This record gives sequence, structure tokens and C-alpha cells, in this order.
Amino acid sequence: MTIQSAENIRDEGNAAVRDQDYVKADELYTEALQMTTEDEKELRQVLYRNRALARLKRDDFEGAQADSTKALEIDGADVKALFRRALAREQLGLVGPAFNDAKEALRLSPKDKAIVEALQRLVKANNDRIKEATSMTNKVDEMQKLAFKGESKSTEQKLTALNNLLVLSRESETGATGVWNNGSIVTFVFSLINDSAENEEVVVTATRVLDETLKNNARALKFLAMHDEDGARSVRIVCRLMCRRNQKEFVDAAGLIVQRVFNAMAKMDRQKEMKPDPEVAEANKLWIIRVLLEMQEMLQDSSVGFLQRETVIDLLLKNLMHMDGGIPRGWSWRFVEDRGLLILLDVASQIPEQCEYPVSPETRQHVAICLQRLDEDMVFDTKRTIYKERVDYYFNTLMANASDDENGHKYRIRLACLLITMLQGPVDIGLNLVTNDQVTAVMLQMASSENLLMQSVAAELIVATVSKHERATTMLKVGIPILRALYESPDPNVKVRALVGLCKIGAAGGDDISKATMREEAVLNLARTCKKFLLDTNKYSVDIRRYACEGLSYLSLDADVKEWIVDDSLLLQALVLLAKKAGALCVYTLATIYVNLSNAYEKPKVDEEMVKLAQFAKHHVPETHPKDMDEFVEKRIRALVEEGAVPACVAVSKTESKNALELIARAILAFANNEDLRGRIISEGGTVLCLRLVKEATPEGKIYAAHAIARIGTKADPTISFPGQRSYEVVKPLCDLLHPEVDGKANYDALLTLTNLASVSDSIRAKIIKEKAIPKIEEFWFMTDHEHLRAAASELLLNLLFLDKFYDETVEKGTDRLKLWVLYSAEAEDERLSRAASAAFAILSQDETACVRILDEIKSWPEVFKDIAMHEDPETQKRGLMGIANVMHSSEKLCSEIVASEVFRVLVAVTKLGAINQDRTGATEQAKRGLEAAEKFGLIRATEREMYERATNLNTIAE
Repeated sequence: MTIQSAENIRDEGNAAVRDQDYVKADELYTEALQMTTEDEKELRQVLYRNRALARLKRDDFEGAQADSTKALEIDGADVKALFRRALAREQLGLVGPAFNDAKEALRLSPKDKAIVEALQRLVKANNDRIKEATSMTNKVDEMQKLAFKGESKSTEQKLTALNNLLVLSRESETGATGVWNNGSIVTFVFSLINDSAENEEVVVTATRVLDETLKNNARALKFLAMHDEDGARSVRIVCRLMCRRNQKEFVDAAGLIVQRVFNAMAKMDRQKEMKPDPEVAEANKLWIIRVLLEMQEMLQDSSVGFLQRETVIDLLLKNLMHMDGGIPRGWSWRFVEDRGLLILLDVASQIPEQCEYPVSPETRQHVAICLQRLDEDMVFDTKRTIYKERVDYYFNTLMANASDDENGHKYRIRLACLLITMLQGPVDIGLNLVTNDQVTAVMLQMASSENLLMQSVAAELIVATVSKHERATTMLKVGIPILRALYESPDPNVKVRALVGLCKIGAAGGDDISKATMREEAVLNLARTCKKFLLDTNKYSVDIRRYACEGLSYLSLDADVKEWIVDDSLLLQALVLLAKKAGALCVYTLATIYVNLSNAYEKPKVDEEMVKLAQFAKHHVPETHPKDMDEFVEKRIRALVEEGAVPACVAVSKTESKNALELIARAILAFANNEDLRGRIISEGGTVLCLRLVKEATPEGKIYAAHAIARIGTKADPTISFPGQRSYEVVKPLCDLLHPEVDGKANYDALLTLTNLASVSDSIRAKIIKEKAIPKIEEFWFMTDHEHLRAAASELLLNLLFLDKFYDETVEKGTDRLKLWVLYSAEAEDERLSRAASAAFAILSQDETACVRILDEIKSWPEVFKDIAMHEDPETQKRGLMGIANVMHSSEKLCSEIVASEVFRVLVAVTKLGAINQDRTGATEQAKRGLEAAEKFGLIRATEREMYERATNLNTIAE
């Protein structure tokens, strides 16, 4: 049964390869391998060999080489495995070994042309490599002398040398190997890092050079183990490299090095959509355990700075979660079951004003996202139960200590901080903890305390607990008196937090004016208070202004507040300034303001009949504010973009919160709705931001970001909208957007933008086809009930015809594309469709094979040709007649068939269209060209009247 199941999965993998879905094929072959045992050698050999092909196609050359080697360990005469390893090694720069593999493959299969071509290529590459290696060695030696060996005369010269090494490492594997130089670069880089007098920019660049060489998994694993024979100590040195300096750029660069180590230990790469390899992860199990344990220790180490602590949390977030593409399932479960979750909860209870180890205001956000993703990774009930038990244990411990008279205030603050973090992360668990009388009592006790820190934390907790309208109405009775009292505090930290609570309660009805919890004037007064905090940048810190922004974000669902905000240019500029100062700290609040003001939030579809029924039954029906109509929204969007909303979105977007990124995607999509604003969005980095969001946001957010890209490119020159490499980068998200379940407007915009891109070059056309877009495009091409989608799809397919490969596939037998192009040319009701189709007919009919197929496969071609020749649209008629004339010129046989049909009489009639039909001059010329073909083949002869007309250039027939 095991063998049969594995074979079935292998067959599914083979089908995925045929469909060119190499990611799916890789996953299926991996699954099949996990189901086999070492005794099933023949099956394992095939699976390794097939997976090598899938990985080759995904540019995973290291993986392809490893899989081919495993197949060859079972059968050394496996030609396919030899050839695939040769191709992988060629790409890795291992020209000599690649040549040996190809030579052996040719010996076993001497008639294989692909192997012969590869050998010829490798011989040339070997000669080139010898020259390049000699040149590269000299370049690297020269640069290393200046960068590391003290031969530079100035810091600028050293920096230039390091930048050159960085470029050499990025350009090719040969360059990276030369810079690595058997690991000698590590000593040099470490010496620079350890030199406290060294220039910071030099240190950061050197660290980036080392990181670039570690993109190779083998080198990354060697680096992890090279610092000491004791593995634990070596791991400590690597993980704590980021602690050597406190500059953010250095910490980020050192964090990337640890990411390379994770990639190598599990053979994964999120950037390339490479999921972890369970076999590799199992082989490196001990190293993974060491790294995770070291990171756990760093989380509570008082010698570790807050930047490094946040980087460690982000590394766990990126690599520990199986559901998010991290190391294989099970590691996140072990992390929760051991001490990992408890340590994270401990970090969640710390704040800068009272902490046992350094944290920043932003640390809580990192922990909240990590706790949420961990919760999502507990996919089984048993695992979820363990997660909740650990949280309950830690919560109860804090709660027990909170009643202690001597240190109770410290534990109450920690308890409140934990609850706030949980309410920002795994909300359901957080709400479950908050909704008990003990917590309410502690909250009220803290709010009535004289301790300002306790007051501010209590106010923040009250804000966090108001998550729904029902809770807001409850809090109106209990919390408003407390919040009002706290708002009177002389301490701005307490005051602004209380303000946020009042704003959240005031906005709890959302955009439904019938559920308002405060009078309109009271809501506007709260907004004005938020503005005071935001505008006084000299008096108030970034943290205080961030809370004021949060308060304003709640109020921004009110239509009167929306209009009040956009009418205040200074306030909009203050929001942009805050975004640039606070960054990801205010991502959620700022994005919420932009989404609310542009009405880009999720709105339920309203069925008028259901509304009437609800009104009749006296059920609540949401009421839309008059100022939320389209003309108001458009004005607000214009004001936001003109005051710098796009750069603000870019500034706050460096976050791991997928939900926050979705909000940004919604906002950018709304901004792009105005055609005249799109140029500004492009120039201010909106397209680059959307490309990031397509990879990192929620599934819904990815669709919004891709739609924003599509909308930006619909009516613009693609070389300006997407310059250089970007025109290739946008193809994949646009192709992914083509799906019947996605909103029709998004599909339409994607088709238009792809059409524009397909007009640029063959390489972009090839990229569109490589992304397997053709079946998706054709699905819209067949939609008879969506004329705009069908017309847009036909225009895109028309542009793709200029790629020789696609043209040949259309002409060859086996598809109905050619037939459809001709049939759609006769379409009378959809002018766009008929114009595109007739243009394609004219292009395709230049091929004789296509002409034969048209008359053979379309049995009703005489009627179709007549409809084309007499089409109401002059442009369609001209293009269609050009196609008919091409068919007539292609061969005597085809021409005779047309002359023998009614089409001939129509062609004669079209040639007689005179001066009053100036817009059909082109059609007349093409009809004459068709008759010329009939004359050329001797099928017809001009009459005396025709000869006279040609000689005198007069028309003797009434027009």
C-alpha cells in the first residue's frame, strides 16, 4: 500500500511537471519520498531524478545537484540524473564536474542531441572560466588587500573596495567563491566588526559582503560550524554576531546572515518560494536545536539590546512557523511545549519603563505578531490546547503575584502589558483572558492609582478591550468615567492613552450612523484634541503622537471626521511626518486612516430586497452617511495623495503584520482609482511597494496589491510605469490575478496592463507565457456573457502572437485558437473583439498552414468570410479582407475555393465602393488584392469594363 501510494503521488508530480507547475511537482515528489523506505531503491531513484528536474526548472541548482547525486548513488548509469546534475553544476559554476557528468552521459547515450549541445557549451565555458577565474582571482586579491589587509590609504578607498567585493559576489557564483576564499573572508570581516574604532559604514558593507557569500547553503553550513569544534559555542558566535554593534543597519545585516543559516539548515528560501526539505532538516536537526535554543536564551538576556531582541523575534517568526513556509512541521510545536512560548510571553509583559531586559515600544508589536502566527501554527486541537495551557499558566502566575502588597504593582503592570499584547496578537485568547471579574478589578485599581505608569497602562488596556460595538457600550458604563478622569492627568502619556480610549468608544458604531455611541460634536472635539497632539512635534514625543494617531484612526470611520481631516492640510502633513519618524510603529493606525478616508474597507454587499425585508421586520439596517458618497470619496483620495500619503505608506510598510500590509494594499488600490494620480503613485514608490505587498500581505491583501499594479498600468506607457526589470517583476502578480473568482474589475485591469506589457518586447511576452497565463487568458476569451473581459483577453492574445513560439503553437494543429480568431472576426455586436480578432486573422493568414486549416476546419467559412467582408466596422472589414486576401494568395487551391463561393461576388462588390465610402478605402484595396490573386492563378480574367476602368481610373458603376 505504501509503494502504491507513493507511486500515485509520483504520477501526480509527473502531471504537475507536464503542466509546468514545478513548485507543486517538487512538493509532491518530496511527499512521495517521505512515504518510501530505503529498500524501495528503484522508486526512490525515479523520485530523486524527477525532483531534480523540478528543481532545475525552479533555478534551485543546489537542490537539483543533490537530488541527481542521490539518484546516481542508487544507479550510477542513470543518464537523466547525470545530465541533470551536469546542467545544475553548470549553473553553479562547477564547469569541470559538469563536463565530466555530461561526458559520461554521452557515453551511455551517444545519440542524445541535448547532451552533445551541453558538452559543446561546457567546453567553451571551461575555457572562458579559466580566463575568468584568473581575472577574478586577481580582482578579488586586489580588492581584499585594500579592504582587509591595511593597504587602503583612506576610508573611502576601503569602502570602494568592499563595494567592489559585494558586486563580485552578487554577479556570479565564481565571484562569490573567490571572495569566500575557503572561508578566509570570515576572519577579515570579524576583525573589522570587533574593531570599535572602525567606520560604521565599512563594518556594515563588510558584513553584507559576508552575507552575500553565504547565499550558498554549503558555505552557510560551513560558516555555522567553523568557529569552534563545540557546536553550541559556534552557534552562539554566529547568532550573537548581531550583538557586536548597536547600529540598526549592522543588526539588520547580521540578522540576514542568521537567515542564511536557517535557509541552509532546512534548504528553504521564502524569496524563491522554496519550501523546506524534510530530509535536509532532519540531517541538520542538531544544528536547528542549537540555533533555536540560543535564540530562546537571547530573548531574556539582559546584555542583548532591544534591536537585536526584535531581530531574533522576527527570525523566529519567519523560520519557525510551518504554515508560513518555515522549517518542517513540528518545530513550532516543540517550541511551544518547551520553554519557548513562556519566554515569548515574558517578553510580551515587558515595557521600556519597567523591564528586566532592554525592550522598545515596538517590541510588543513584534511579539504580538509572533504569538499570533504561533497560534495559527497549532493546527491540531491537541496542540492548540497545549498553547492555551501555557498561556493560562503564565497569566495565572502574574495574576497570583499581582495581589502581593510589596511587588504587586510591578506584576499588575506586567499583567496588563501581557493582556494588551495578546489582544494585539491572538485576539480570541486575549479576549478570553480579559473577560473575567479579576482582570476588571485589577484594571480599575490601576486606573485609580497615583502611579502614572499604572494609569497609562490601564488606559491602554481599556482601549485594547474595546474590540466590538457591544463591548464599547458596556465600557460606556464602566470605563468612560475612568477614562475621563485619566484624561485630566497632567502627564501627557496618561492623557493621550485615555484620549485613545474615548476615541475608540466614540467610533465603535463604525460607519453606521444609526449606531453612534456619541454625539457628532463630541466626536469632532475628540478629533481636534488628537490634532493638537499630532501638530505639536516639538512638545510631544513620537510615542505620544503615535497614540494620538491611533485615536484619530478610530474616529476616521465617521464621515464628518473624514471631511474635517482632508480639509486640514497641516494635519495630513503631520500624519506623513509621523509615518517617517515612527515607521512600522504606526503602520496599523496610519493605514487605517487612509483606508477609512478612501472608503477602501470591506463593505458588505447590500441586497435591496433584503433591506426592505429587514425594515419591514423592524431589524437594524446600516445607514450610509451622505458624505460617504463617491464624489466625497474621490475628493478625499486626491487630498491624501497630494499631501504625501504614498510615501507615508512606504515609510510604515516595513512590518511583519500581514493584516497591516493588507490595509496598505487597500489604500494604494483606492489611490490608483484616479487616473491622473497614477503617475505620482509610481514616482513615489507605489509600484515597488505593491510588489512587496504581493509577496508579504494576506491572501486578500495580495489580490489588492496586484490589482493596484494592474490599475496603474492600464492606460500608461509600460516602459514609464514599469521601467527596466520592473516590467518583468509585475508579470507574475498580474498573471496570478487572472482568476474567475477574483473581482471582474481586477481581471479586466490585469488583462489591459498585460496587453500593454506584451507590446514592449519578446522577452516580456515570453515571461507572460512562462507564467502559464495562456489558459487563464483563454478562459476569459471564451466568456460570451462578459464582453469587456472577452475583448480585453483577445487584445492580449493578439499582442502575444508577435512572439514566434506562440504564433507557431497557434498555427499548428491541436488547438482551436486559430478557428476562434476567424469566427470572432465576424462578431457584429462587439467592435473591440472583432477588431482584435480580424487583426489576428490578418497576421495568422500569412502562414500557408494556417490558411489550409481555416478552410478545412471551419465548415461554414463561406458564410463567415461573407460576414467579415461586409462587416459594419470599416477597420474590422479592412483587417478581415486582408486575411481573406492572404488566404487567396497562399495557394491556387484555396483561392479557387473562395472564387467558387459567394465570397467572390462580395469581394467584387467591395471593390466598387467609391468616393462616398472614404472610410472603407482600406477595405476596397484589400478586396482588390484578393482578386489580384485570382487573376494571378488564372482563375478569373478582367472584363472589358474592368480593363477600361483600370486604364482611365474611372468607376463606371453607380456608387
